[in-house]
Order: sequence, then C-alpha cells, then structure tokens
Amino acid sequence: MLRRTLLAVVLLGAVTLAGCTAAPVAAPLAAPVAVPVAGPAPTGDGTLSIGTLFPMTGVNAASGAAQVAGAEVALRDILAGQAAPFQPVQLIHRNSVADLAAAYADLVARGVDLVLWDATTALPTDAEGSVGNAAIVALSDFANGGTPLAADEAFTARLTTADPGIAATAGGAEAYDGVVTAALAAAITGDDGGASIEAGWPQVTAGSAVCTSWGECVLALAERGNIDYQGITGRRS
Repeated sequence: MLRRTLLAVVLLGAVTLAGCTAAPVAAPLAAPVAVPVAGPAPTGDGTLSIGTLFPMTGVNAASGAAQVAGAEVALRDILAGQAAPFQPVQLIHRNSVADLAAAYADLVARGVDLVLWDATTALPTDAEGSVGNAAIVALSDFANGGTPLAADEAFTARLTTADPGIAATAGGAEAYDGVVTAALAAAITGDDGGASIEAGWPQVTAGSAVCTSWGECVLALAERGNIDYQGITGRRS
C-alpha cells in the first residue's frame, strides 16, 4: 500500500512487451507533502501498474506505435522529476486489435490498476467489465473533438527518441497525457488502486493552479494543493 503522501508515485522502471528494464534514479524534486483527499479505501499494492491497449497491427498500427512512444516518453519525464519515497511504476503494452479477450485477461492477471484505451477507436461496450478492478480510460477523451491530431515538431522529436521508426504521431500526445494524469491521480489520492485512480482522475484537472508537465504539477500540488493539468493536448475537450 502506498503511503498517503503527495509525491508517492514515482518511477523505478518501465515494463514493455519484452519485459522490465531498470532506470536510473533522479534526485528528489521536493519533500513529500501529505494531502488529505477523501476517497475509496486504499487497495494498492505499492506499484502503479498501467496497461495499454493500442493497435499494434492493422490499419491503425502507426498510431499505436506513436501511442506506445508517447507513454514511454511520459514515464521518462516522471523519472526525471521523481521524488522520495521511491515507488515502482509499470507500463504493460498489449495489442488492441489481436485477441482482445486474451489481452484483457492478461492485464487482469498482471494486476494492472489502470488500462488506457486507444485514442483512435471507440471504447468497446464490454471493456469496463473485462478489466477486473482496474480503472479504464479511453484516450479519445483527450483528443480535440475525439480525433487525435498529429504532434507538433517539438513533440515529434521527443516521440522519435522513444521509437526512431515511428511513421505517424497521432495519438502520441494523448498517450503521454494519459500516463501523466494517471500518475498525478495516484499522487493526489496517495494510492495506486484502480478505485483511487478513478476517484483522483477528475481532480487532476479540477484545481486553479494550471500546470503543463509532471514536474510543474508536482510543485503546484506541493505549494497550492490543487492543479489543472493541461499537458501536451491542452485543456481536455
């Protein structure tokens, strides 16, 4: 169970399709600050585990690759601005257009706390009932009018550092913001459990302190206790 501190969610490594890779530890950004946020009873196990369901084959495979890259860049940014106490975060990528039932079952078996669904397609009607106790978020919620846009030149350059071979960028920004929002939701509630993330998710954009990055939001939470995260995609449509 995560300690109920503001800065409880930080990164030790990222789990990809090939497995888990260790990452270096950055210097603390700020001392932990307790945040009394009412919510569900904590159910987390100390690891924020985020599953993704992006198209890795088929007509939207290029967008799927961009979304994987965006998620990985977000985790890198969280690492760069992490603070003590250190807690692990995992990313587990699965293909949304292969055997979806098997993908759901695998993510549930791995105990994911949150599933991020593809920004380019509608969330299946049975999705919420298929991911166990995990929260599930459709990344189209971040898209402008429901359609992900191609990244600008600066963010495209960042995506290519995660995957030099990407052929498109649409969806990458939505995936980036989804991962950062999840980490901030867990930080606000002090718990990595699915119910806590679901409860904390709307609070990430409910405050008056506008912030556009993980580090900026962490400082805003420490100083003002509330945030309005407007990341790469801006204010949510």
